Amino acid sequence: AKRRAEHTLQDPPVHTYTKNTMKSFSALISALLLSQVAAFAPQLFGARPELSLSAKYVNDKAARWAAAKRPKKSRPSDINRKPVVYELTSITKPSEYTISDAPPSPAVKAD
Repeated sequence: AKRRAEHTLQDPPVHTYTKNTMKSFSALISALLLSQVAAFAPQLFGARPELSLSAKYVNDKAARWAAAKRPKKSRPSDINRKPVVYELTSITKPSEYTISDAPPSPAVKAD
């Protein structure tokens, strides 16, 4: 008579590589976290050399940059041009803008 192998219910064996993998993974995560946190920690002695900037000139703001892009006055007629003088009599104002000598009167709401 042939004997059958008896199957018993037991936990599968825990491999040692999973424990080592978890240890190395947790060490890697903690090292990455420590490197990120160390960037924001205050330095105790001296200045940090990685923050030294080697910029010679400051960048222009928008108005100065736009003014630098405008056309240059290169012709003598442009350079020696006088500003236009407008006569004040040529500007006519509407009657609403005239100042009256009469005493002020309260505004009446129109129905």
